Amino acid sequence: MKNYFETKNNNQEKGNGGLKEDESSFIANDFFNQYAEVISDYAEDNGLDFKAGKGWSIEMKTGRATYDPNFFIEKGYSQAESMWAICHEIEHFRDWRKNPEAYANLFSKINSKRRLHVLYNCIDDIMVNKNVDNRFPVHKKTKEYLYQQKLFPGNDYTSSPKHLQFAYALLREKMLPNEILKIEEYVRLEVEKLKNIDGQGTDLLNLVSDFNANPADRFEIIRDYIEPIYENFFQEDLEEKKNKEGDGGDNSDGKKKAEDYFSDEYNDFDSKSPEAIPFTDIKDAIDKEVKRKKEEKQKSPEQIAKEQFEKEHGVSVGAVENYKRNYDKIEKYISSLREVFERIISRRKEIRRRLKERTDQGVILDPSLISQAYIDAESGVLDSRTQLKVRKQEFDENKPNNFEFTLICDISGSMNENSQGGKSYEQKMSSILIMEALNEFEEKLKEARLDRSLDLHVFTEIRAFGSEDEELKPLSDNIDYQTRIKVANRLSNCDGCSTSDFKSLSAINSDMDDDVKNKISKNELKKVVLLITDGGSGNVSLARKEKELLEKSGVIVKAIQIGKPGAGDVDKFRAVWQKGKKDGHPCKDVSQLVPAIEKLLEEFLNDL
Repeated sequence: MKNYFETKNNNQEKGNGGLKEDESSFIANDFFNQYAEVISDYAEDNGLDFKAGKGWSIEMKTGRATYDPNFFIEKGYSQAESMWAICHEIEHFRDWRKNPEAYANLFSKINSKRRLHVLYNCIDDIMVNKNVDNRFPVHKKTKEYLYQQKLFPGNDYTSSPKHLQFAYALLREKMLPNEILKIEEYVRLEVEKLKNIDGQGTDLLNLVSDFNANPADRFEIIRDYIEPIYENFFQEDLEEKKNKEGDGGDNSDGKKKAEDYFSDEYNDFDSKSPEAIPFTDIKDAIDKEVKRKKEEKQKSPEQIAKEQFEKEHGVSVGAVENYKRNYDKIEKYISSLREVFERIISRRKEIRRRLKERTDQGVILDPSLISQAYIDAESGVLDSRTQLKVRKQEFDENKPNNFEFTLICDISGSMNENSQGGKSYEQKMSSILIMEALNEFEEKLKEARLDRSLDLHVFTEIRAFGSEDEELKPLSDNIDYQTRIKVANRLSNCDGCSTSDFKSLSAINSDMDDDVKNKISKNELKKVVLLITDGGSGNVSLARKEKELLEKSGVIVKAIQIGKPGAGDVDKFRAVWQKGKKDGHPCKDVSQLVPAIEKLLEEFLNDL
């Protein structure tokens, strides 16, 4: 940050006013390249996601906001001044979000009253500037320069309307406490009263500029104590203006509105204190957020729970309910597999329990044979087999500790029959069966692994092929709602132009490194690939080659051909999957695909 502020004074002395458009853009781009990250970090600490953009905006609910690097630079601000001004706006954004209802009420009140807009703007600026000073103290000199030279130049304000003298003095003297403004004596009297509002040294402006205070409380104090003083000065100024102009100040549109007499002064204030986001845009954003919150309060617990679920999981409740209806149709097949899951877990736990055997040379007395041990000891039996020792050989069976199952689905156009008994429908149901069954099995294994009673992991993968290979579910031991919906939706829309099954087989081969192959060879990993198709391969030789490579690595590779394909597709399927040994199985009745998959899955699992 040092180099940034070293250039500040030079920029301030020269000023940036009158820059050509290309020069201004260059400065803005340079500013963005250097300080975008600083601004983002400053905003993030305030709970905002603040990024550079083509314009200024804020989303009240999320805190996402954009700023335009050109905005202040085009108005003659140096880079240092632009940096301070953006931090100033960030603090405004932050306070709006604290209590949008309070700001909505305030903005409705001041919407048509420019004088009140000026007053509340000045007092709010005291608060946000104090917060910038506290959070980014290196900005103080920049702030002081702005208030001295650009925002409120000079220190003699006696020629300004008294209500503006009052408002300007409140703000400027808080920003520049060593520079007391020259204002009307009785305006000064009211300013000083606020500095000791209770006769005990309480400065009212400190109360209404406390960032930690509720905005609604601050506005109430301003309304009750400061606004009446300001309004009295306004009425005095108005009478003086009318008297000066004579006959009520009529114009071509009839009588002037009260604030029209001070339009030049208000315009001058607006030009020196530019609002990055137009007031109407801020008001609309806050009103929208208030409306949203009101509707939120009116929502039923069910609606709230539904929206929270959708936000957390990134999918609609309707999509999950539709998936659940599909799951319910295949749940009976998972029920039959649950017995397999329990049998595998029980068998592996039993193997663990066989790690101890009775002996006369053990390391611990068998608790169930304490009485027998005493009798044997009293009788002088030296080889009493009442002790336990750890067996060095755990078990003869060499069981794998990892099981990986990959399902490859056909999404070529000929598969697109998405009704019960149709090819894409039954394939989708099969994928749900595999995902949910193996996910449930893995969840049971996780519980068993907590007490270290076994060490077995299950991983599932779903791929698809049409013209290209698509990864629908990466190889993992879990599945989230988004993936569930993604798989089901994709398999409901089979639109591939060819049957490039070899590309999916090739992708699996590519993912297998030497470590995986080594685990398979040592029987530490059992890896299964099952492919579903309704036709023959788009390239028989490549498909056959990829299948053989997988088999050479120790992978179990099977395929099911569904429906009633033509003779040519049957021959192609046989050439890949039934040449030498029968790894391919026909399933002409597509409605039998799910139970066929369940039987195959049971066979694969039984060896674990």
